[in-house]
Amino acid sequence: MSDALKQAQQNVEMDMTPMIDCVFLLMIFFVLVIDLSQKNLEDLVLPKATYQEPDEKPPENRPILNILQNGAVVYKKTVVYNPDNGDKPDKILACLVDIRRTTKLNMKDEDIGGRKVSLVDDPILLRADKWTEWHYVGEVMKACSQPEAAFWKVELALSEEDKELKRKRN
Repeated sequence: MSDALKQAQQNVEMDMTPMIDCVFLLMIFFVLVIDLSQKNLEDLVLPKATYQEPDEKPPENRPILNILQNGAVVYKKTVVYNPDNGDKPDKILACLVDIRRTTKLNMKDEDIGGRKVSLVDDPILLRADKWTEWHYVGEVMKACSQPEAAFWKVELALSEEDKELKRKRN
C-alpha cells in the first residue's frame, strides 16, 4: 500500500494553463468595459456644485455633449461645432437632430400650443468646462429646445470638488 500511495503522490499535477487563460480573458474584458464607459467624456474641469444630486443610475443611451473652453461642442470624440472655425450654431441643432434620429431614445407626445409635438423623454447631459462662457452653453440649450430636436430634459454635469483648486494644492 505504501508503494501505491507513493505513486499517487508523484502523479498528482495541476495544469495551470486554463486558469491563466481565464485570468487573461477577464483582464481583457474589464479593460474594454472600463474604456467603453468613459468614451464620451472629454477631459474638462467641471464647475464645483454647491448643491448636488448624485448621478446614480443614468440611462444607458443618454447622449453626452461636451462644451470646451473655446465653445466647441464635442459629441463622441467628434467636434460638431467650433466657433473658432466660423461654424454657425445650426450645426449644434443638426447634431441633436442626428442624435435623435440614430439613438434609441424614449419619446413622449405632448400637446404644446394646440400642436402635437414628439419630445425626447430621455435626458441629455451637457458637460461644460468651468471656464466656458455661458453663451456657448446657452446656444446648446437653445438648440435642445427647438422642435426638430425637442430635448426637454437637460442635465448639467458638475463636480463635487474643485479639481482646479486640488491641482494647485498638489
